[in-house]
Amino acid sequence: MTDGAGWAELSPAERPVFLVGFMAAGKTTVGRRLAELLRRPFVDCDEELQRRLGRAPAEIFSAEGEAFFRAAEKAFLAELAAQDRPLVVATGGGLCQDPENRRLLQTASTFFLDLPPETLWARLTPQGQAQRPLAATRAAFDALWLRRRPQYRDCGRTVAADDPPEATARLIEDLLLAAEPLTLTAEGRQTVIRTHAPAEKLPALAADLVGGRRVLTLLDRFFQAADDPFPAAFPGAPLHRPEAQGEAAKTFAEAQRLLTIMVEARLDRGDFLAARGGGSLTDLGAFCAGLFRRGLNLILSPTTLLGAVDAAVGGKAAVNLAGAKNQVGLFHLPREVWIDPTLLSRLPPRLLAEGLTEAYKTGLLFEPALAALIERRLPDLLRGDAPLLNETIRRSVQAKAALVEQDFREEKGLRDVLNLGHTYGHVVESHHGPAVSHGRAVALGLAAALEFSKQRLGFDAATALRGQRLCLALAGGRFPPAPPPAEAQRLLSFDKKIRGGRLKFAALAEPGRPLIVEAAPEAILDAAAAAVQAVAAPEAVKDGWDARPARADELTD
Repeated sequence: MTDGAGWAELSPAERPVFLVGFMAAGKTTVGRRLAELLRRPFVDCDEELQRRLGRAPAEIFSAEGEAFFRAAEKAFLAELAAQDRPLVVATGGGLCQDPENRRLLQTASTFFLDLPPETLWARLTPQGQAQRPLAATRAAFDALWLRRRPQYRDCGRTVAADDPPEATARLIEDLLLAAEPLTLTAEGRQTVIRTHAPAEKLPALAADLVGGRRVLTLLDRFFQAADDPFPAAFPGAPLHRPEAQGEAAKTFAEAQRLLTIMVEARLDRGDFLAARGGGSLTDLGAFCAGLFRRGLNLILSPTTLLGAVDAAVGGKAAVNLAGAKNQVGLFHLPREVWIDPTLLSRLPPRLLAEGLTEAYKTGLLFEPALAALIERRLPDLLRGDAPLLNETIRRSVQAKAALVEQDFREEKGLRDVLNLGHTYGHVVESHHGPAVSHGRAVALGLAAALEFSKQRLGFDAATALRGQRLCLALAGGRFPPAPPPAEAQRLLSFDKKIRGGRLKFAALAEPGRPLIVEAAPEAILDAAAAAVQAVAAPEAVKDGWDARPARADELTD
């Protein structure tokens, strides 16, 4: 950042988090814990300056004077601004004296840890008091606190920090991630989508929504009911775990088991099924809820990023049949969707990449700013940066919900554009089976769609290449092998959108301008081959992830 604007031009989720406050306010302790919660690097200004200058602040004050230390402090803050990194930063107690520093902090996400002077003084040991050259006596300490407190308040939001550091860190986390629920309305029914539903809020959410109605909880077999907070939000509710996981759970056999348990639980149409797991499990739950008594109330709690941005939004549910995906399905809107970005931030990079591929597709279709955010912040997103994931989820959900409202039952053809990247992606996925995940297959499909858009629709070549490089990173630094042309041609012939030997294909005139065009399968295969060649060079990708198939115990979708 060289224009002096600080972090103002960034989205709130991209801005670093600064903690300011008086000495002994706990900035370092709270900051370290907050950084762990947000999955962000932590920087302590005083520690970093001591490392650089080779002396403790008290020694610098004694040898060089306060002005020297403040100049070094100010230069370091400017350096952080120039780096443009999402961090958690604990500042020194005197940083906010400088008006320019305060103006810069106002453009970040800054929190003032506020405590009364008597509490702060009591926290200092005699040795700690001696190390504070500007507040060595109680009178000097109180006077300095009175002078600086308005400066701290001027930098950002005030947080009462008299709770333990863990509670203060979680409070700030909640303030950073909290947002009003989104809604999706179709055919007179409404889904409330809560993009920040952490574990501690689940009991209250459940009580408000369910009241005294019966509930059956559906939980992925990976979770232990005693450890997971979701079943505890519905005390006394019976619990069912499908015998299979992932796509193997989306069968008529599993659906029949679940429907039988729903009958045995004596559920009626006013009762609830509450499902928690990846997209396959929430698909199974939504399918059965839509069938049972012609429509049971449904709560979905996705535990994968792909499930959060795709399967849980849109009201579509299906099971597999005869080895083919989603052959028998229905439309059924959940009452509520509960998404916890702090849970999703702990997923391994390969599973984050699965969901980010879908979110990137959504950005290319409807919100170029979302696509640009993912391009710009991919390493941070793959690390699990909670504020960035939260914003990615929210923008994705909002964009998809707006489209679904216009064409809930896919009768107008408006939802066809959601197949961007999936037409060829499904070919790759069908050819390789479980050896290649859905996300990696769609990443290659997206690269092919961008190539087709460039060749046939005049999509900007530089923008297409940038998108293809991102797709390669999302695929783990290497695309899955393309099926042989004859096999790919055969698999494309099964696509339900093919008519008269030509395929309805989702493409882009430019970011944010999707089109459905008719194309011969050969044109799609040619685009896929060209896309792989365009970005296969090692220097074309950085910050990928390990592309090995995910394990079942990693909350696979």
